[in-house]
Amino acid sequence: MKLLNHKTTQPIMTIKEWAAAYRADNEAEREELKIRLPQEKIEDSVRSYFALCELALAFSGSSDVPVELQEAREKHYADLANKWTLLAQRLKHAV
Repeated sequence: MKLLNHKTTQPIMTIKEWAAAYRADNEAEREELKIRLPQEKIEDSVRSYFALCELALAFSGSSDVPVELQEAREKHYADLANKWTLLAQRLKHAV
C-alpha cells in the first residue's frame, strides 16, 4: 500500500522502499569509507569525528534540562511511539 502525499497527491515511498534505499545508501557509504579511511590523515579523521560530535550535540539539545522537562519529553515521545504503533496496526489491517 502506497501512501499519498497530502499536498501533492503524489505517491510517496513505502516503509519497505525507504528501508531498501537506506540500506543501499549505508552500503555505498561503507564502501566509500573502506577506500577513504586508510588514506586519511589522523588529524583529518579527528576533525571529522569532532564535527560529527558537534552536529549530534546540536540535535540533542542541552543536557542541563530540568528533570520535569525531561520527564515531559519522555512521556511525549512514548505517546508518539504508541500512536505510531497503533497507526501501523490499523494500516496493516486495512490492507
